[in-house]
Amino acid sequence: MNEHPLTDNLMDLSYEDLDKRINELTKRWHTARRMNMNPDVMHQLNIMLDGLEAEKQRRAMTLDQKSGVVIDTDGIDAQEK
Repeated sequence: MNEHPLTDNLMDLSYEDLDKRINELTKRWHTARRMNMNPDVMHQLNIMLDGLEAEKQRRAMTLDQKSGVVIDTDGIDAQEK
């Protein structure tokens, strides 16, 4: 997993807390970008965001494997047309 060394154990967070951290860090990333922050700061924020997103994706994959549910997106495309 691509995890920043200063982040807490992401497996201990609830799904809601994980989403909150992603949203908060994304806001900080956009603020830092608007302020033309040092590229090293932006890189550290990117590493943290990547770790959070990877944990979220890992949980989604684990949930899909446990439930055995396959999401049919073909029906969605047909309804939109």
